[in-house]
Amino acid sequence: MAIIGASSDEKKYGRLIFNHFVVPFYGRVYPINPNVSEIMGIRCYPNVFDLPEVPDLAVVVLPAKLAIKAIGDASKRGIPAIVCVTAGFSEIGRDDLQQELVRSLGDSRLIGPNCIGIIDTHTKVNTLFPNFELPQKGHVSLISQSGSLAIDLLLALQQNKIGLKRFVSYGNGADLNETDFIQYFGQDPDTKVIGAYLENIKAGRQFIRVSKAVARKKAIVVLKLPMTEEVTMAAKSHTGAVASTLGLYKEILRQSGIIQCDSTSQFVNSIKALHNQPPAFGNQIALVTNTGGPGAMALYRMNRYNLELGSLSNETAVIIEKTFQKHGVQTSLSRDKDKTPLTFLDLTGSATTEVIAEISRIFLGEETVSGIIIVPRSDAPVVSKDAPARIALIKQEFPSKPILVYNLPDPTVNSEFEDYGIPVFHTAEDAVDGMYALVERGRILKQYLF
Repeated sequence: MAIIGASSDEKKYGRLIFNHFVVPFYGRVYPINPNVSEIMGIRCYPNVFDLPEVPDLAVVVLPAKLAIKAIGDASKRGIPAIVCVTAGFSEIGRDDLQQELVRSLGDSRLIGPNCIGIIDTHTKVNTLFPNFELPQKGHVSLISQSGSLAIDLLLALQQNKIGLKRFVSYGNGADLNETDFIQYFGQDPDTKVIGAYLENIKAGRQFIRVSKAVARKKAIVVLKLPMTEEVTMAAKSHTGAVASTLGLYKEILRQSGIIQCDSTSQFVNSIKALHNQPPAFGNQIALVTNTGGPGAMALYRMNRYNLELGSLSNETAVIIEKTFQKHGVQTSLSRDKDKTPLTFLDLTGSATTEVIAEISRIFLGEETVSGIIIVPRSDAPVVSKDAPARIALIKQEFPSKPILVYNLPDPTVNSEFEDYGIPVFHTAEDAVDGMYALVERGRILKQYLF
């Protein structure tokens, strides 16, 4: 590693990035600064030509014009990969400086400029200048054109106990861009889900071709801002992106086998569901809840996504009614306007864990049902603490159908659900977001594979 612009000033970006590779000591890290002899006890070099070996990666933390020269020197030294966090290029209208930067690259490849760089949880590479610790290891890789929003997304993944494999913030994308990173993560065996925040797509046809190929193997989730005039202006000023119209963008995503999200919460919920649940091959969903309000909110969100409740045969309805009688549960099945029984049941807080499990098993046994959302409400006295274990048994019985849970904040119980590989969401609507992503993933796979 070479940190070009490393600083002895603890407040400067060059020092903050350097710290990631020294505390704890990362390996052979070379600070480049002609004005100081050492930083944190490590010898400082005046330029990359004086280094005793060719680094694998250089991080450039210098003002724009100095950064251009530093990148040219790094390329001449044979450093294959460069991260340039420096701003002041096309995002402020200086296309001339950005073109000069690209010309200086030679055979090297560049991430940036105007970015915060990369994280690899396995090699412990972390070029982020915010004081951001390495996330837990996992199988989600994240791409972001924005640096600050990326930090929010990384924190959201951490809060949801979703492990990270790799992350890249690529800023202006002067050299490597979103298509390159989707292709790269598509070939990475440890990446199961690819998440991306995009403000524009540079090469639409290539993006479609690459994303289609990757979507056959793993899920791609994209967070994209709706293209109002105000958002277009914001994107332009932020990274120099000439944003597409919303209709064209959605069509590109549809053709590319990508799951599109319109909010950060939907984006995180989608990744949370996709990273350890099977796809839902159909849009008929079952909902079992032990409380009315969240059930109503879930149904409302399902309507937004055109997710439907499944219909039940009269024979299955009879079995469910007998289950109510056996356990003394005072409720009844929901029915549509034609009196057809549906796969929605509000158990009104009176059902035990055993009842919740029995009804869930019956619903999942219906051929038309593609997945289920369960709201057990573990704070109810009648719901035993073994609810995660019982629902995990159902998961084993129906391994090809996703099971998502919304439960009131109960750290112990919710942690047990997560340990069994059953994601727990913060709200019922969040769980529906996750189920929609699984339904979309099923649709994409059917489109490509069947």
